[in-house]
Amino acid sequence: MHASNTEFFAILDELDVSIMQVKMLEALGSADVELSVKELSERLSCSLPSSSRTIETLLQRGWLARREDEHDRRVRRVLVTDAGRDVIGRVNNVRLQNIERFVATLDDRRRAKLADALGDLPAPASTD
Repeated sequence: MHASNTEFFAILDELDVSIMQVKMLEALGSADVELSVKELSERLSCSLPSSSRTIETLLQRGWLARREDEHDRRVRRVLVTDAGRDVIGRVNNVRLQNIERFVATLDDRRRAKLADALGDLPAPASTD
């Protein structure tokens, strides 16, 4: 676990990204539609001012794009850019490598038990 945390925090440092920024990118990256700032705040259980500050930082870095809602000009919608998806991919790659390393340390019996337990979980919803 220590090595996993070290690598996770190292990628955050390398990308100069906070955990809140990663959470926001992940939430937007997995959303089926563009989200308003308010919707995103609610999904993350974060205050509107905090979300707005985080969004501004991500916009400046080119990881998000923002547009005016076509039905309500007071509402701003945000979405992840390709550069933001790259950040998500790099962070998730480190996470996946850590899981793979952990699973490789298990003996066959424990690996089979883990596979059985994970097989009982519901499949993620399709994003197609």
